[in-house]
Amino acid sequence: MKAKFIINPASGKQNFLKNIESVVGCLVLNQVVNQVDVVYTQNEGDARKEAAAIKRAEYDFLVAVGGDGTLNDVVNGLMEGGSETPLAVISVGTANDFAQYAKPPETPEAFCKMIMEFKLRCIDVGKINDRYFLNRVSGGIGANVGDRVSQERKAVLGKLAYYMEGALDVSRKGVKTLKVRFDSPQFKGEREVMSFTVINACGSFGMYRGLPEMDPYDGLFDVLIVKKMDLGQMPVLGLQALAKRMTKHPKVRHFRTEQIHIEAADDTEIVVDFDGQEYGKLPVDLSIVPKALKLIIP
Repeated sequence: MKAKFIINPASGKQNFLKNIESVVGCLVLNQVVNQVDVVYTQNEGDARKEAAAIKRAEYDFLVAVGGDGTLNDVVNGLMEGGSETPLAVISVGTANDFAQYAKPPETPEAFCKMIMEFKLRCIDVGKINDRYFLNRVSGGIGANVGDRVSQERKAVLGKLAYYMEGALDVSRKGVKTLKVRFDSPQFKGEREVMSFTVINACGSFGMYRGLPEMDPYDGLFDVLIVKKMDLGQMPVLGLQALAKRMTKHPKVRHFRTEQIHIEAADDTEIVVDFDGQEYGKLPVDLSIVPKALKLIIP
C-alpha cells in the first residue's frame, strides 16, 4: 500500500515526531506499506492544498497529523479534490475534539494494527457555504476562542488555555446577547441568544457528547441555541454542560436537522467559527453531506 502523511509540526504537543517515526517504521517493518510520502506544513492552507492535490487511487490512505485545525484543512482538501482517499487521524494538537469522539489509536503499535485491519466507516461531513467541517459551527460567547490562544499558551497549559480564554471572553464582553434568525425545516424563528452551535460529530472538548441522539453517521446536525439568561443562571448551565446534560437547561433549545440557514436579525456583525477556527460572518447556509468521508477506524 501507498500512504501519505500530512504533518503540522506546529501542533500543540511538541514531542510527537519520535512517535510518528515509530508509526512509519512499524508500517514499513510489518510490510503494511511499501511507499510513504511525508509533507510538513509550513503555512496556513498547506494541508488543504496537499490533500486536494491527491489524485484518485494515488494513495491507499492519507494520515492527518495535527489538531482539529489541521484535520479541518485536510478534510476540506479531500472534499474539494474528490479523490475519496481513506483518512486516518493521529491527533497531536491541544483540544482534539474529533479525536475525543473518534478515539483513534494512541500508540504506534495500535495505529499500525488499525491500518493492517483497515476497517472503514463512512462519516458525515458538514458544509458551511463553500467550506466543510467535521465537528461544529458556533457563534456568540466562546466562539473563536481557539484563534485567540497562542501556540505558547497551548503548549504550556493545554486545554486549560481554552477555558481561560473563554472565561476572559465573558469578563471582557459581559453577558452579551445577539439577535439571530434561524431557518430550517424543524425550526424557524428569531431569538435573542447568547450562543448557537451546530454539531456534526463533536462540539467542544466533548461536552456535547451526552446528547443521546447524536451520531456522525445519521445525516443530521444537532443544533443547540442558548437563549438570553441572567448572569446568575450561567454557572448552572456550565455545570450541566460539563455533566453532558446541557439540553436539560430551560434556556437551551435543541433540535436536529439536515440543513439550516442562520443570519443576523439586525445590523450586528456576528462572527462564526468552524472546528475551532474563525470562518467569517453571518449569514451562513449549513448542510450535511452524508457519508462523504472514508475514515479508518480501530
